[in-house]
Amino acid sequence: MRIATMNIQNLFHRDLSFLRQNASKNLQDWMEEFQSLLRNPDKRPRDLTRMRELAFLMGFSPRATEPFLTLRRKGGHLYVKPLGGERQTRATERVGWNGWVELRSYPLDERHRSSKVGCIVAVEPDILVLQEVEDRPSLSDFNRDYLGPKLGSPFDQWLFTEGNDNRGLGHALLTRNGHRIVGFRPHAHEKDVDGKDLFGTDCPEYTIVTPGGEELTIISVRFQEDGDLGDSSAKRREQAQRVRSFYDRLTVQGKDRVVVCGTLGEVSYADSLRPLLGDGALRDVPCHSGTGPGNAGQRGQLSFGGPSGDWLAKHDYLLSSRALYAGIRQSGVHFPPKACGGRLTRPFLRDNGRGRDGAPPPPLVWADFAL
Repeated sequence: MRIATMNIQNLFHRDLSFLRQNASKNLQDWMEEFQSLLRNPDKRPRDLTRMRELAFLMGFSPRATEPFLTLRRKGGHLYVKPLGGERQTRATERVGWNGWVELRSYPLDERHRSSKVGCIVAVEPDILVLQEVEDRPSLSDFNRDYLGPKLGSPFDQWLFTEGNDNRGLGHALLTRNGHRIVGFRPHAHEKDVDGKDLFGTDCPEYTIVTPGGEELTIISVRFQEDGDLGDSSAKRREQAQRVRSFYDRLTVQGKDRVVVCGTLGEVSYADSLRPLLGDGALRDVPCHSGTGPGNAGQRGQLSFGGPSGDWLAKHDYLLSSRALYAGIRQSGVHFPPKACGGRLTRPFLRDNGRGRDGAPPPPLVWADFAL
């Protein structure tokens, strides 16, 4: 049984708030590009268009100057209506509404998606756990149109769970090869010491039955990150304590096959993660002796795919209970190739294949378990 986990960081669209968060990191590049275009005496139409875009990104322009209105129905399906078309009544019982709508998301470049698909296809997991998925229709399209053709068929069962995040981000679980989703327990209602939502994108607990009838529990996590508001370290510690309580409950119930996976937002030796990693009840799978380049068995040779320094400061984990850890045959880490250079679809922003905060994109972590 091969389990893989990855913080997918959206499949088709990202909320504009991520663009605003990155503005300070990209502002210097935008200013330099704008000044370079400004000094050019022979400006072509595309240069002027780019200057207008940069002015909008830097806050000089109060509104976008896009020639089209782009609306998203669901992941990957875009409908464009050009300006200057035929005159239509603005709103009637027959026509409905024909006006402008402020966009809350921007489309991701296809190269972002293909690099993530490449990771998943290379590993060929039986169970795939994803964090930061934007919505259910996007997950459906991603499974059917992107993973299905590459894997030979899409995942048989899949489930999207939306949490408390106002951007709609949630968790996803996909299974195939006879592995069935038989139970789900949300934790979006959990509160912190201040009475606020403890988990920004929920912390779903899934029950899965293997083809052989064995049952295991997977807890998908996405802890507070440093870019979020408030005391991130204190929030992560409280989240880790609560997840540990979930694990202890399962142990008391006699359920010793447990996996906790996702983004913990901190290095493994951080004090905030001590409730999860401090006593060895949950073991970090990539620390297993089977981890390393080329340990993918009959499904193809894999390597870490990224600089060793990137993984030493890892924030993404696959943890397992002792019972599962003892049965690990092999495990590994697979980084998306840095093939996302160039411009993204509008609004434009520079990206060298790195993540939203300038760090390397999150890796896919996997392991083979013998039950």
